[in-house]
Amino acid sequence: MAWVVPPLKPVKKYQFDELKMYFRKPLKVAEGLTIYQPTVGEIVEFGEQKYYGAVHELTCIPSDMKSQLWDMGINWMELSDFSLFCMLSKNLTPDKTRLILGDLDLSEMSLGEMPSEQQTDSAELVLFSENQNVIITEENYNCMVQYLRKIHNIKPKIERAQNKNTFKLLIKLDRDKVLDAKERPYVSQLKPLISAMMRYPAFPYKRDELERCGIYEFMDSVIGAQIYVSSTALLQGSYSGMVDTSNINKKEFDWMRSTDSDKDDNNNRRFIENGTAVTHK
Repeated sequence: MAWVVPPLKPVKKYQFDELKMYFRKPLKVAEGLTIYQPTVGEIVEFGEQKYYGAVHELTCIPSDMKSQLWDMGINWMELSDFSLFCMLSKNLTPDKTRLILGDLDLSEMSLGEMPSEQQTDSAELVLFSENQNVIITEENYNCMVQYLRKIHNIKPKIERAQNKNTFKLLIKLDRDKVLDAKERPYVSQLKPLISAMMRYPAFPYKRDELERCGIYEFMDSVIGAQIYVSSTALLQGSYSGMVDTSNINKKEFDWMRSTDSDKDDNNNRRFIENGTAVTHK
């Protein structure tokens, strides 16, 4: 039998008000579903490992759980992102997600169906809770995860095996990665960034002030500092004649350019053949 790679379902790309994100304004996705943005200090108080664990569970995709899904008899390439979210929702209690979702209890929600807005003769999978008066559709989910990924500068890596041998190899590599992660102690994601920014001369915050800074604002500052240093070095190199600028994008010289590094989703899709990533056509 020929090896068939399931087609990828197209996903709507959402646009968010970055100024509101910068000032930590909540995003109401649907009735009962609002996304909040914590400060750096709130994450420290809550527990960084616990916080980023919740972010990962909310935003992960089947490619992130190849071996765990295969042990359940599920091919990760045949499972939608929303279906995985529904599976994981039972573990997403408010004590894990309250900095992001407030009082919403995903673990209490149930699977159901409702008429599809796109196709009148079919139904779509939803999560719902009568007690909380909340319905989460796949569209609501896509909006939520894209917003969370944007806040935390997360780029999903979608991997598709082009043949059976590669399929088995990717599962083995994922299993090894999971086992290795269990044996290694947690390493802070924020501490190296905070330490670096405290050494950056133009960083405007003292440590106590940084505690009140939203996580999106902080991550934006980290990316902005990298842009400023890189652009300044290019300008100095071009003026001194030490850098050949003929093949450098002129935008790279602009230190005031957007920190938004979002790319088309296809750039984060890897179709892998014999252990080697190939270009998606």
